[in-house]
Amino acid sequence: MYSVSAENSVNTVYIGIDELCFDKDEIDSKDTCTKLQLKDNITAYIEKRELDRNTEPLECDSALLEKVTSNYIIVKTILSNLRWQDKLVCKLVCSTWRSAVQALQKEQLCPEDFVVDLCSPAKGGGGKGWFKQSGTFRSEPLVVFTFGNTAGMFFCCKCRVFSPRLCEEPCQMEHCLIDLINRHVNAPKNCMVTATANYLVYRPLPFTNTYVHSITHYTDRWNNPFLAGIYVPKIPNVGLKVINIKSQDTLKADFYDVIDELTQDNLIKGVVVYVTDKYLLNSIDDIVFLHYLKDVQPDIPYALGGCLVEDTITNGKDIDTIIDKLNENADFISENLLSMCLFTVPKNIPDTEYNFEMYSVVINSSEWKKPFIQQAITEFSNNVPRFEHSIALKLSCVGRDQKHVIEQDFFRDAFPDTPIVGCYGNGELGINHPARVKPEPSSPAAKRYKDASKPHHGVMYSYSTVFVYIGWGKMTSPKGPLRR
Repeated sequence: MYSVSAENSVNTVYIGIDELCFDKDEIDSKDTCTKLQLKDNITAYIEKRELDRNTEPLECDSALLEKVTSNYIIVKTILSNLRWQDKLVCKLVCSTWRSAVQALQKEQLCPEDFVVDLCSPAKGGGGKGWFKQSGTFRSEPLVVFTFGNTAGMFFCCKCRVFSPRLCEEPCQMEHCLIDLINRHVNAPKNCMVTATANYLVYRPLPFTNTYVHSITHYTDRWNNPFLAGIYVPKIPNVGLKVINIKSQDTLKADFYDVIDELTQDNLIKGVVVYVTDKYLLNSIDDIVFLHYLKDVQPDIPYALGGCLVEDTITNGKDIDTIIDKLNENADFISENLLSMCLFTVPKNIPDTEYNFEMYSVVINSSEWKKPFIQQAITEFSNNVPRFEHSIALKLSCVGRDQKHVIEQDFFRDAFPDTPIVGCYGNGELGINHPARVKPEPSSPAAKRYKDASKPHHGVMYSYSTVFVYIGWGKMTSPKGPLRR
């Protein structure tokens, strides 16, 4: 059987010998965990220097080579198969290659999901391809949503055990799993937003090679590492702003001033909020500052979804700190009280120039029975347009128990081409966009039940589920008068 062991409280994980077939001495020995380095060509790109390679050039006809490398159609076809990190370098070759890369950025807009599942070695974990992705990350990312349990966030292991291979020549050191994901998906950009929660959901599309790793709710194997997420490519005219609030004393500078500047030239389309329990230890009343988003654009609706999580990571420095703490055999806790992602579009261009929308729906505590859940998702589905590309974040209360699978199945039926990823916590934030119309309860008992399910301060819920739907590209099925 697959097994793990943890040292102290940091959940440093070692893999069972039978599954990985490496020496026991390698498991028992604890070497220093080191930061992964970027590939040489990417490092040279960042440092703006030439890269000398000790390789023999291939012999080929120079005239043919010139025709191939200068033909726009051929170049574009070749470059279309490269990962986005390599495209960064290709833009510097010449104007033809730069034009090809820029054209591909507008065409290769498909999201992709990824997973590292060490909970279920029979599904392909345990060193037989730890990192799996549904497709190639072909365009520069706008944002990478990542969710991991505590064991996954603090997982590290010998270099030569990792798959895919991390170092050109496997070193004798250990590497951190979240660092692996960062290098493959996010680096050298800094747009990965990670939430730590021991209850996760991951529902890829059925035809993908990651579908076998689907997670719907908490399992009794959750002490083993699991990380999953969704990569969203850069979308024309769509911006992302990440705000971290580390102190309530700096709320004006960290939030109000940023929002004021951001909304001078942009519209907020949607907000994803992660709140740590450190923030809500003082008072739930502190969450009311989120209403300022409504103040700055009172006539333009936006989506909002959030969840109470254990911790957040929003930059590479946090990953460096995790590695340092692993070497010190200590815990890592970021200083983030609250982290949010704001998606924006320019004010002064027509919506046809970006084809990007966000919507959110709250299934509250009173909608506990299966027919009510189905009705809420059906109503949302009937009022939300379909896009060529889409993802959904599910941010839910762990206390809804087996309702999780019902909700996900109904949402998958309504949006069959939309992958779902998210986490569970003990408090949710949400706004219904489009607004939901509900009939008034007919009996006093029903009214009391409805009043109990109302949100705190308009955005904070309990025992609820929030779905955030993000769609872009061509609109395949318009629904209702929702576009501004």
